[in-house]
Parts: sequence; structure tokens; C-alpha cells
Amino acid sequence: MKLKFAHTGTVASCLLLASSWQVTCLASGAVSCNNISDYLDCTSVGRKEDVVFVFDTTGSMDEEIAEMQTAVIEFSDAIAAAGIDYRLGLTEYKSFPACGAPDDTPYNVYNNGALTGHANVMRGWIQSLSAGGGGAESVLAALAHSISDQHWRSDASRIVVLIGDEAPNPDGDPCNEEGNTVDGVIAILRSQGIITHVIGPDDDSMRRIAAETGGSFFEIRTTDNITGILANIAELISCSYRIRSSYAYNNGKLKIETALIGAGEKTIPHIEGQFQVEVTACGEMGCNEFGLTPKITGDKTVYKHTADVTAFEQPAKLTDLSTLVNVCEYSVTTQATLHIGKCEAGVTPTPQPPTVSSVVDGNKAMVSWTSDPFAREYLFFFAPYSNPIGAKTYNNLMMFNMEHQTSIEGNLQAGSHFYVAAQSSNCSGSSDLSNIGVVEVK
Repeated sequence: MKLKFAHTGTVASCLLLASSWQVTCLASGAVSCNNISDYLDCTSVGRKEDVVFVFDTTGSMDEEIAEMQTAVIEFSDAIAAAGIDYRLGLTEYKSFPACGAPDDTPYNVYNNGALTGHANVMRGWIQSLSAGGGGAESVLAALAHSISDQHWRSDASRIVVLIGDEAPNPDGDPCNEEGNTVDGVIAILRSQGIITHVIGPDDDSMRRIAAETGGSFFEIRTTDNITGILANIAELISCSYRIRSSYAYNNGKLKIETALIGAGEKTIPHIEGQFQVEVTACGEMGCNEFGLTPKITGDKTVYKHTADVTAFEQPAKLTDLSTLVNVCEYSVTTQATLHIGKCEAGVTPTPQPPTVSSVVDGNKAMVSWTSDPFAREYLFFFAPYSNPIGAKTYNNLMMFNMEHQTSIEGNLQAGSHFYVAAQSSNCSGSSDLSNIGVVEVK
């Protein structure tokens, strides 16, 4: 049995042609690190970013705390000006009491992990910080609890900005009271798709945390202050590209293909030595990492890898897939939860019915539907509108197999008026039909 599916979130790279609902894709252009910003999407309207600051508040950090009160406002204004729907969070850390001052707090996740979309609220949290204490600082525990305890949005990109002037305790040090290791924290950050920028001392561990999660490293108290560094990070966030990945499973092998989409829906071609494209697959038995290799055809680059995924073949279990891409200094991650194992009728759960929604802007219409990780394909239905529903609708019902795509968009003629619906299926059966949506172009 051979199955093909694609995880695209929205198929923004495809155009819906007139009333035929056919899909076509667009071409690519050239790029280099010197002019890469010309090829990135810097509009960012509607893009969601969650940014959590992990902040050292030991006694030596009083100047940084004072500067952050204004720096965070400028940072928030910069990413908001790019049209980004942002949320901010804060985790402060000092030391475990046994290795620092008796009243030290090893980590404190502000607001019980609820992120805020208001820069002034974040500023208030920073104003409440107090520099004091110190010792062997709990950097790794603070990162681990930022991952697990902050309320990250499921549909947002995730970023940590770690700010501190001391390196993590060495692996095995008793001051790592929760048993965290540098490798372990990096692995969790990668599996959760969290890009981590580090403002810290010139230390191998701090540099690794940034480099291996797609972030940038900035040495603290050197040529630039916190405000300038955060302005740099805001620029990296504001201009970006999208990851479009597809997966095909066959007899224990998972074929992965990824393309990078920049401004104007153009594919960004490969620059030798300047691209990192990796996929982390995590299931009940642990995680595996796969590096993708560029395949260049004309001016189009697709990154490919065929992975042995026999460890993830359970018929009723899901696999979390996290893709990390670094282009020059710009990094992007995506996450997908999919069933990539064997589909066994009656064992693999039948997918749930999707929920359909539609948006019309002028002549442009987009229909999207919620996904189910066990779905192996989606059927998209549309038919002429009639009220009440009658022969005009029933006799002209059209259906398309969208494989694993979860949206379709394009331009429709004025006066177009359709019912739309979707259905998910796999080897165990088909879901009920979704709700009935309506698309009307006046």
C-alpha cells in the first residue's frame, strides 16, 4: 500500500482558477545572503509569533533589567508594525536555593504561563523584576519550564530569547537539581520547534543552544546593548519565508520533501553552505533527526530525504514532526502531528469530520478546513447555491480529492455563489461530512 499526503497548513502557493477550482503553482527566483531580504516576505500580515523572554535576574543583571523596560516596548512596536499577531511571555530565573541564596527562585513563569498581546503588560512584568542572589544559575531548568509551562499557541511560531550573563551548569552538576542537560534541553527545543536566540557570555553551551535551534548568538555587554540586539532579532522575525513540506509513506520509509516560499510566492533556491533543513520525528520510543539534501531542477530547489521510520509504524499512534530551516541568519520552524505508520482497518482510528470556513476578499476566495492527524486524504465538495437546496445543487455537485491539503484559494468570477464542504478519510472509513459553508463573490 502506498500513501501520499502533504501537510501545508494553507495552500497559499496555489491559485484557484475561475470557477474550475483547479490548482496551479508558481515559479521561483534567485537569491544570495547579500540580498536575501529582497526575497523574504516582510509583510507578515496575519503571521503569529509567540516570543518568551527567559531572563537572568541574579545580582549582576540590574542594568539589563532597567534597559529591558523600554527595549521590550520598542521590540513589540517593531514586530507589530510588520503586521505580526504577537504574544509575549516571561520566565525569570536565579538559582536553586542549595546552590545560591536561600531565597532564590530557580525559575518563575510569569502569569502562570498565559502570554500577553500587550507590550505594556510585559513591561509591567519586567518592572517587577528585582536583581539579587546568584550562584550556580538554573539556566537549563528555566528553559525546560518555559517549554512546558508557557501557554504557546498551537498555530504560532515559537521563539525564546534567553538573556543571562552566566553559562549553564555542566551536565551532571548537582546544581542541575532537575537533571537537565544541554543536549536534552536542545532536543526538546528542537522537537517543539522553538527558535532560541541567546544574549549571553561567550560559552560553548550558550552558542550551541542558539545554533542548534536555528537562533542567533549575541555576546552580552560587548559592542551592542540589549535594545540594539532586540532590534536585530525583531528584524529577523519580521521578514521571513514559509516552509511547505510533503510526506509520502510506503513500507516503513517516509519520503520528505520541503520547499521554501518567500515574497511573491517565489521558491527560494539553494545557496551552498548557507542552508540547514532538518526534520525531527518524535514518537513514543523517542526522537530521530533527518537532514534534507537539496535537489535543484532549473531554478527550483526542493529539499529531500527518505527516512527509515519503522520505529513509528504503530497503526494507532501519532508522530510529531518538527521542521527547522535556517537560511543565512533567518530561521523558520513548522510542526505537524501525523499518522505515518501502517493504516490498519479497524485499528487506526477513523478521522473526525472537518470544520469548514471561508473568507472572501473582492474576487479572491479561500476555503479552509480543520485537519485530523489520522486522515490520509480530504475530499472537497462544491455545488451551486440554491435556497432551498434543490436540483440545481444536487445535479451539479463536484468533488476533488485534495490528498492532505487543508485549504484552497483563488479568484472567482463576480456572481459566483457556492456551497462548500469537506470530508476526511483513511483505511478505517470516512468521517461524516463537515458543516456546509457558503462562498459568494458579489
